Amino acid sequence: MKKILSILSVLSLSIILLASCSKKQSASNTSSTSNAAETKVTKNPVTVEIWHTYNGKQAAALNDAADRYNASQSDYIIKVINQDYSGFADTVYTAVANGVGPSIIFNYGTTAVDYANEGLAIDIRKYIEEDKKKGDTKMQDIIDSLPEAMKTDVLGFEDGGIYYLPGCTTGPVYFYNKTIFDELGLVPPTNWDELLAVSKTIYEKKGIPGFHSDGLVDNLQEMIMHNGLGYIDVPNKKVTFCGDKMVEIYQWYADNCKAGYFSFNVINKYASEDLANANIASFSGSCVNDQYIKMVEGKGQLGMAPWIAGDFYTAWNRGPIFLHRNDDVDRGAYEFIKFFLSAENAVKWAMANSALCPYGIAADVPEYKEYLANLPASSALPYVQANLNVAGSFPNVTGSAAVRRALEENLNYVVDGKMTAKEAVAILEKNCNDALNGK
Repeated sequence: MKKILSILSVLSLSIILLASCSKKQSASNTSSTSNAAETKVTKNPVTVEIWHTYNGKQAAALNDAADRYNASQSDYIIKVINQDYSGFADTVYTAVANGVGPSIIFNYGTTAVDYANEGLAIDIRKYIEEDKKKGDTKMQDIIDSLPEAMKTDVLGFEDGGIYYLPGCTTGPVYFYNKTIFDELGLVPPTNWDELLAVSKTIYEKKGIPGFHSDGLVDNLQEMIMHNGLGYIDVPNKKVTFCGDKMVEIYQWYADNCKAGYFSFNVINKYASEDLANANIASFSGSCVNDQYIKMVEGKGQLGMAPWIAGDFYTAWNRGPIFLHRNDDVDRGAYEFIKFFLSAENAVKWAMANSALCPYGIAADVPEYKEYLANLPASSALPYVQANLNVAGSFPNVTGSAAVRRALEENLNYVVDGKMTAKEAVAILEKNCNDALNGK
């Protein structure tokens, strides 16, 4: 973030300001503002901007939510502005740092950390408390309805603030070549020992790796949690997992890659292509792969199963981040998201994203029940849903993103033979703790 701030220039700010003015003058092309809302406003309404890079169903759902909210009240006007995907993160940060730009973007909690650290994000706890004093518990009820293990994603910021909320939930699924599994009498693994046994059998019988991780850092975090190693000691700003067991995990994974049981790198561009071509027999990866895996004729039939969960399952929760403008606008952003994440609206957003709704308040919404009951056979969502009871997340603190990167980078060194597992874990611990202390 400091690097981004150092490259700010008058020219970049001028471009942002001009673009913002241009977008406001072209509301029919770039924003969604209900005409009905504009005609019913009797006072000067406060404008709240949402910037996003969605398209298709997601963009339509976001515009629809803004339209319905605008038509429901006269204090705020929500403008939904589409931006180019390329350079979006830098564009937003530059604008917000200069006092212009959006009040809401959609991303993960780790992104909110950077804004919060620079004083550019809003801690919505003050609004929640103000609401409760007036007898309005809607936002508190929304947050309380999250699964307990998933609340860390919302409440795990180092200062205890709430700067972000999940919008919808996805997660990893086990995709496999059902034809190969059936031929060899194998079933999808439910733990790490079974994963190794299945992969070893496939390699010995078929000569191809039995498994590839399409989200290696997530799998490493899962193994850490499944072994009871903890993760980040937030008060003391250090990781807790860099002991002998972490050395064993690194060595275990590297040995399986070297033996050929696991694939460390893809052959084609994506793991979905490798599975489709029978270059590998299985992989763990995002549930959205159900849209991209097209098994090559004669290479086998696609199978799907829940990914290894144990007592912790990785949940990916992309949602709104609250960015600071001024008190009136900030309150407007909060009010819209309270509307946006109400049960019926949260369901609409999850459906538009072909995802799940993380909030318990949505479970009994008839539209959501029908959505889940009628998912197509090709959907991977039922396999995500099967693990949601143990879905979890990690603290969003300074350095948490760097910890994720270091986990994967240091395993690379072991697999490549550049370090022993013990050396890699020692460096991992130093790099993680440095990052958590802002070094």
